[in-house]
Amino acid sequence: MEAIGLYQLNNLVKRELKNRFPDSFLVIAEIADVKENRSGHCYLELVEKREEDDAVIATARATIWAFTYRILRPYFETTTGKSLQKGIKVLVRAEIVFHELYGYSLNIKDIDPTFTVGDLERKRKEIIDRLTQEGVIDMNRELEFPMLPKTVAIISSPTAAGYGDFVDQLHRNVYGYAFHTKLFPAVMQGEKTTESIIAALERIYEYESLFDVVVIIRGGGSQTDLGCFDSYELAANVAQFPIPILAGIGHERDETIVDRVAYRSVKTPTAAAAFLIECFNEVDRVLEDAKEALVRETRRILQEERTRQVVRITEFKQFTRLFLEGQANNLTLSSQRVEHASRLFVQNRINGLNQLKMRVEGMVGALFERQRNRLDDMQKTMVHKTTELFTANRYFLELVETKMKYVDPKNILEKGFSITRVNGKAVRETNRVKKGDVLETELFKGVIRSEIKDIETNI
Repeated sequence: MEAIGLYQLNNLVKRELKNRFPDSFLVIAEIADVKENRSGHCYLELVEKREEDDAVIATARATIWAFTYRILRPYFETTTGKSLQKGIKVLVRAEIVFHELYGYSLNIKDIDPTFTVGDLERKRKEIIDRLTQEGVIDMNRELEFPMLPKTVAIISSPTAAGYGDFVDQLHRNVYGYAFHTKLFPAVMQGEKTTESIIAALERIYEYESLFDVVVIIRGGGSQTDLGCFDSYELAANVAQFPIPILAGIGHERDETIVDRVAYRSVKTPTAAAAFLIECFNEVDRVLEDAKEALVRETRRILQEERTRQVVRITEFKQFTRLFLEGQANNLTLSSQRVEHASRLFVQNRINGLNQLKMRVEGMVGALFERQRNRLDDMQKTMVHKTTELFTANRYFLELVETKMKYVDPKNILEKGFSITRVNGKAVRETNRVKKGDVLETELFKGVIRSEIKDIETNI
């Protein structure tokens, strides 16, 4: 057979593909990488993964030329709420392209965003179902929220406008409430968002006794940057965090999984600040209502007593007048009796008023004491419940740590067992290997490599 050049071979393949696949095809794939260049072209790396172990079984390069990308991009983002990004599945219409120099690729003509919406919703449901099965989805929501959330841990980008708005509204509130805030910086958009926010939560956990509430602030940004807030890892950390978390990540359209598992979700950072201020307002209203009730009751008692005194004085005047009219002939004696009776009456009234004053003061003191005792009981209850929660979480962590030690492969190897692998995968059955394969046997100390000469199967 006569030899041919590589270019000639590739040209033959190109013609054959063009003859064999003249039309475009609908292709389902996952985006493994995406890049845009300055010319406006979009370059994708597409993969297909095996469902049982998520292993990549096919790859292909794909291109969306600038004039097509300018149309597809806004339509896709408006429909799905996400940009073309790593990890999402897409349904595309593409034609096969083969170039003698660059090889095989796909030229994407159209994208169906409704397919991606369905796949994203399926993933969200799977994550929510998983959190529900693990029994953690409502853990943060079931925490007792502090009556006065004074110390606030903030997770945000230091340069985010939403962070500045939140802090300004909190510290400049018109009521003069004093808040203590601490920023734990984190990346709030991009591939590292999940990792960065979890790291910030771990730093806050080291000082959990110092904070009453955690606020996650994003503020601004595109709706397409919310994908990280639908990740299982971040949602699981938020759901199981021992301090109530407010999510104010600045979006109006959809509820993320983090919104679902946080103690409370608000639309904007300023709404989160308003919620904390309202907590103080609520306590203020309770105290103000108690104060007004006390003043009203005191005024009522004094008014009733004043009315009784007026009635008695009126009756006394009438009695005196009748008495004087009926006893005109014994004026001197009657005057002495009246003076004596008047002095006695006035003294009794003074004594009565003094007793009334002491009784009112006692009632006011008792009412203040009951309120103080009520506040003390509430404080003791909060301390007791917080202690119980810390104890339960500490026991849980110790139990997990013990289980991890038992299943640590190093402990098993130390007891004399070993792990045999072929091509990096553990060997459990002889039908997984063949003669000539190189075995790698990992011991507690060291690795042995050997070649298979014979295989004996025990059934």
